[in-house]
Amino acid sequence: MSDWREPWLRAGERVTDQYGRHVGEPADALPTPALIVDVDVLQRNIGVLMTALDGQSARSRPHTKVQKSPDIALMQVAAGAIGVTVATVWEAAAMAAAGVADVLIANQVIPADKVAAAAALAAHVDLTLAVDDPGNVDALSAAAANAGTQIGVLVELDVGMQRCGARSAADAVRLAERVHAAPGLRLKGIQAYEGHCMHVPDRAKRVRMATEAMDQAAAALESMRQAGLPARTLSGGGTGTYDITGRHPAVTELQAGSYAFMDAFHAGLTSDFEVSLTVAATVVARHGDRVILDAGRKSIGVDYVTPPMLGHDYVARFYAEEHAQFDVDGRFEAGVGDRVQLVSGYAPTTVNLHDVIFAVSGGEVVNVWPVFPRGPGHSGFLTSLQRG
Repeated sequence: MSDWREPWLRAGERVTDQYGRHVGEPADALPTPALIVDVDVLQRNIGVLMTALDGQSARSRPHTKVQKSPDIALMQVAAGAIGVTVATVWEAAAMAAAGVADVLIANQVIPADKVAAAAALAAHVDLTLAVDDPGNVDALSAAAANAGTQIGVLVELDVGMQRCGARSAADAVRLAERVHAAPGLRLKGIQAYEGHCMHVPDRAKRVRMATEAMDQAAAALESMRQAGLPARTLSGGGTGTYDITGRHPAVTELQAGSYAFMDAFHAGLTSDFEVSLTVAATVVARHGDRVILDAGRKSIGVDYVTPPMLGHDYVARFYAEEHAQFDVDGRFEAGVGDRVQLVSGYAPTTVNLHDVIFAVSGGEVVNVWPVFPRGPGHSGFLTSLQRG
């Protein structure tokens, strides 16, 4: 075992030691609030996505910022994913430590400590990251030379989201030329995230916008090739556009990740996947048709859509820190001490609030999956990477 992996493995072992006693128990015996994934539904969702990509040029590279779980990432790789996508260098290190061999950081890695961590991590995993700034290219090159490693690079192209990315194909080509000439860096192609299309409720308009975005990225990729650059990868897409971007002939990698869990937000964009992730909550008070649950904003993500109850059409009146309040009617039979399942408004921020995901099958806890890493830093992990 390499020394650099030990902090991640020890962290996982500590969490498993603390929560592992629940394996074999009924899911209904878990202390609430509890983050639960139905393993059977999760596996079906993974299968639906992989089947959708059959015959397409795009391969699955799921974004694991959603789950922060190496265990689930390895399930996705076993099902045929070419690797994973992450948001931070810390997430990349956790995935690599667990045995994921190919990791894309779909983000700019800027501060010096993170640049050094990425360069060190590239000694242990096939690492790719996104750039949109010439100075960042130079910093990554210098760090890779210092570490004696090679980092894969995708030039990020803004295709309408107006966040990160080169603002034109010409700018992207110039940046790609700089990457190609930089020691320690290996140009792979383009990242183009069409996130501005993801929220569009009108399906026809979403198809048109996402297709236009990928056409723009494909043209920029072709411009790189015409300039003699080794640009083969076009990476993008999300759950809301998985069946649009994933079918575009120029796209080689699909980053959709929320499909595995689904949440109330993404359920409004596609009905192709089932809800596998819920938060178990207990009724702590009922006064007539007003019900109070023991799960609030500290245990469930309320972003974009207010979390509903699974199997019910009641809309929450509010979510406080530790409580949710619903107005129900005579159809709702649960009383004080009974349990309900809540569907997260947004899965990534829900998972980030918990230490573990309880994996459940047939109503029984069959595994406990640590959620890590969380937070903006992890200097101990950086130190172990540099020493390793």
